[in-house]
Amino acid sequence: MWFYKKIGEIPRDAEQIIAILGFPGMGLVGKVVTDYIKTYLEAKAVARIYGYGFPAHLLSYDKGDADIMHVEISYAKRGNTGILLITSEIQPMNDTSQQSLARYIVRKLLRLGVKELIATAAYVSDTTSHARNVYVVGTNDQTISKYIRYGAQPLSGGVISGLNGIVVGWAKFYGLNSVCLLGESWKSIVEMNYVDYTAAKMIIDVINKVWNFNINTSELDQRGLSVEVQVKSLIDQYLHGKDVAQQEKRPYYIT
Repeated sequence: MWFYKKIGEIPRDAEQIIAILGFPGMGLVGKVVTDYIKTYLEAKAVARIYGYGFPAHLLSYDKGDADIMHVEISYAKRGNTGILLITSEIQPMNDTSQQSLARYIVRKLLRLGVKELIATAAYVSDTTSHARNVYVVGTNDQTISKYIRYGAQPLSGGVISGLNGIVVGWAKFYGLNSVCLLGESWKSIVEMNYVDYTAAKMIIDVINKVWNFNINTSELDQRGLSVEVQVKSLIDQYLHGKDVAQQEKRPYYIT
């Protein structure tokens, strides 16, 4: 069961409203996308969603302020487009709660007049190249083609797990135009629990081109490069240590 708490007003001065969603997942890619845009555009919180699907944790903030786990919805405007930014500190704990929250969000967005939902996530790859792709899946060809036109690659086959993926399925069920943009992330970055700023930057760059938002992503570029350097260094150290260990092996005999 989910509960919607209004804490601010959504201005009605935009020609259209879209929503960008990103919950914590692999490499925190979707979370970084949403948080970065929210901070860059100085978005204001307008609503929160509470529910039984989150862990029973009380969060402590500055000066002793406290709250339970929730989804936060913030609003910003860029040009003539209003943007709802949807994220949380955690995904619901199980498949049933993720499904029900995704359905609840989609139904709420439709009532708020949202034209299109953009979910963001990671696509984990075994390669360690700085040249990466953004992949796209969506609810219909017309919506998908906008993102392909600006560099996204259609994803063929596979399964997108978690809330960042299933929300697009519920969007299709209810007739809301939606895509999931997946930034290509290194498997090593994910396994070492680093944040993949590069994958997040690439997703925002595609969103910039499609919606003409002109959000500067140079800060993410610098952070992403730093992470790549650290991860490659750790991989090199591991491989060097492995080679040394193999060289030091000596034959032995039981007598």
